[in-house]
Order: sequence, then C-alpha cells, then structure tokens
Amino acid sequence: MSPKNFVFPLSYSCLKIVANQLIYALSDDEGLNYETVEKYLSDATFRVLQDLLKHILNTENLDAATRFSCLQLLLKENVQVLETGVFPHSYYEKILKVIISGGAGLQQLNLKGVWVHDRPELLEKLLENLKNLKVLVMPHIAGDFILKSAVTRESLSILDIGGDCGFSSEALSELKSTSIRVLEIGSYGKKSLCHPENESCVALANAIENLPNLLVIRTYSFVGEALLDIYKRNENFKTKLLYVHDTQTTTEMCKAIVNLCPHLESIYIDTPQNNVLNMLSDLKSLNSLKLARFNYKELLNYLRRSGSQLQTLKLSNCKDGQLDLSLICLFSPGLVNLDCFKINLTFTIPEYFFMSLESLDILYCDVTDLVVKYLLTNSPFLKRVVVGDVIRMTDGDLFRLCAECDFLCLEELWFSCARCLTVTSVQLLMGHCPNLRSLGQLSGWDVSSADVDYLRAFILSTNTDLTLLPIAFP
Repeated sequence: MSPKNFVFPLSYSCLKIVANQLIYALSDDEGLNYETVEKYLSDATFRVLQDLLKHILNTENLDAATRFSCLQLLLKENVQVLETGVFPHSYYEKILKVIISGGAGLQQLNLKGVWVHDRPELLEKLLENLKNLKVLVMPHIAGDFILKSAVTRESLSILDIGGDCGFSSEALSELKSTSIRVLEIGSYGKKSLCHPENESCVALANAIENLPNLLVIRTYSFVGEALLDIYKRNENFKTKLLYVHDTQTTTEMCKAIVNLCPHLESIYIDTPQNNVLNMLSDLKSLNSLKLARFNYKELLNYLRRSGSQLQTLKLSNCKDGQLDLSLICLFSPGLVNLDCFKINLTFTIPEYFFMSLESLDILYCDVTDLVVKYLLTNSPFLKRVVVGDVIRMTDGDLFRLCAECDFLCLEELWFSCARCLTVTSVQLLMGHCPNLRSLGQLSGWDVSSADVDYLRAFILSTNTDLTLLPIAFP
C-alpha cells in the first residue's frame, strides 16, 4: 500500500493561518488595516517574514494588488531571501522601489517574473543598494550595468543573467570576480551573447579567464568554442569548470575541453563530430553524460572504456541503428539515471541487470512492451519510471509483472498512453507498491472520471500519500 501522509508540523499550520489572515486583512483597496498589521508584525523574525513572503507570493490565483501589499509590508531589512513571482507590467516599477527601500539585507534575489526593460536606472540603483547579494536571478533584463555591478560584489556566487540581454562584448570581457561559481547566460541554441554578435565566444572566453572559481556555465550551448579560443592562446590554462554544454563539437574543441577542464563532472554535447566521444575518456571525473544527435558505435566505444564511471546518461536522437539497453547495462553498471528521447530501443540480453538504476525516462522512442518489461524487471531499485510512448500491457500483464517484482522502491510511475490498463491496475499498483506516491497519466488509460473520483475519495479517507495524475482529469 502507498505510504500515509505525514502530519505537517505545527509551524507549517501556523504559517498558513497567519498568511491567510494577512491576505484577508490587506485585500481591501483602501488599506484600512495596513498600520495595524504592520504593528503586529513589527517584532517578527526574518525567518517568519521570509516564509510568509514565499507562501503569499507563490499563492496561485491571488490578485496582484494583495500580493504587492504583502510584499510592501513584509520586506524588511533583515529579510535575506526574496522571489517576487510573476506580476503585471504596471507593478514592475513599484516592486523595484519597494526592494530599493526595504531590501538592503537581501542575500538572494529572484526577479524572474519582473521584466523591467524600460527602467535600467532603477535596476542599477537597486543593485547599488544590495551589498550582501550572494544569489542574483535577473534573466532577460540584464545589461552592462549588472556586469559592472557584479565586479564589485565580493560575495556574489550565483549570477543568472540568461535570456536575450543587451550586453556589449567589452562589458562581458571585463566581467571579473573571484566569488562567482555559477553563471547562467545566453539562450539555449543561440550563439549570440552580446553585441557585436561575432565577438560572443571571444568575450565569453575572456570572462572565463577572469572568473577563476567558476564551476558551472548554464544555458549557453557553445562553450566549446570559447574554451578553444583560450586554448589557442594558453595551452596551460586550467579552469575549475564542473559542467560544460557545447554544440557541433569538433575534435579541436573537445581537446580544449579535456585539457582546460580536468575536473569536469558533467557534459552535454549536441551533434559531436566523429571521434569526439572517444576523447571524453580522458575526463576521469566525468559521471554525467548527455548526448544529442550522436553516433551509436562511438557511444559504445566510449562506454566500453569509461562507462563504469557514469551515474547519469541522457541520450537523444541516435543517428544510426537501434540502441541496445542491455549493452548500456553491461558497460555502465553504476548508472543511476537513464533518459532516452527519440531513439529506437531494444534489450537483447535479458540476463543483464541495472543494479543501481533509480530513474528511467523513455519519451517518444520506438520501444516495445517487452523492452519496457525487461527494464522494469531488471532494475530492482527503480524509484521513478516515465514511459511517454504507447504501451499495450493489459491488467493481466501488470499482475504478472507485480508477481515477479516487489517494486519496493518505486515512488513515481507514469505511463502516458496505456489504453489496455484499467482501474484494476491502478488498485493493484496502489496495494503492491509500498512507496508509490505518484501515478499517471490516467487520462491515457482505460479509466473513467468516475473511477478517478472514487480512487481519490479512497486516498483522502485513508490519508494515503498518493497523487493521481493529471490533477484535472478530463
């Protein structure tokens, strides 16, 4: 049977009660209760204020006026973390002014839902006031001013300035910091980072050289060219990068990546040239590999030599032939996570087992029920299974599968299209899997809305910790 819901701590219940009362008190347009509430919360600790802000700003279907009033009231100088959430355009300037006046103590600021393109002077003033920032998330709105500000922030460790931004190549080249460890910049699939566009990789190369403690570059998918630019100038240069994402990787770029990033733990390569995968064997710390539009034979050659060190393998759009999962199992016995997207899958040697596999994603693949069965029966420690393809298993097939496997660790099971499975299979899985917490997508099963209503009533009445998906059943 699926596990029971745990009892929420008293602090959580109190938080919800206070937040609801606060929302009710500040929901009037005239602000009659503002001073009373402000006095009531005058001695609240920063943790209480932070938790209230997080709960209220992330409350769905709460109008922007009430959320803004709560932000205005709760943001004090001792608050350290703020995520604004999404607001209408008319509130952008007001929110920035509130943060400028009351957010001096912020260490983490996320402006992902406030895209202020037309007031750069306010953003610049905001950054000048926030001296203690460690994490700044400001996608799609950043400009040269933020790069210049980052240079003076000795505590800033995570900088998210991804998306389409108006950087100049000079400002990006001059980004210098010993504290920045994570840099999110650019847009996925776009080579342009700054103006002029043809200087993007050179500017990023200069920035990498000026960020000696940088561990991760996220979003931007042409890092290899920037590293190659550095390698041509200084073969002895070393980075501390743990993750790299590159597209159309040549052997020259791969050589630069291997030599400049000896500590690399994770890499994503899209459309590698011939022999690139073989060169990855020189990365002795690599434990996570993601590939798109790759050569299957080269992958197998790499796995024969270095597959034992991998814990995560994500594969998309294999160029040639079927991908034999039993060989993946043989060469990478330590795999914990396996993702396959748009690949023809087979499993030719059923005697091989994934003894470490915990998460399995199969989406838009050419896969048979037999392959899915082998994966389920030969992976005894699976916690998460997602199959986004048509499977034709019946209730009887699933019953026999449960007779063979205990599924003691299984927490999430998603079959997107299983038209031969009925409410009987749902009840079987609920009773058989002791840790099952998420089951879907029942809209793709032979299950009626009346069946789902009955099951949800049973789950609620027995305090069972199980979610049936989708939430809004057709």
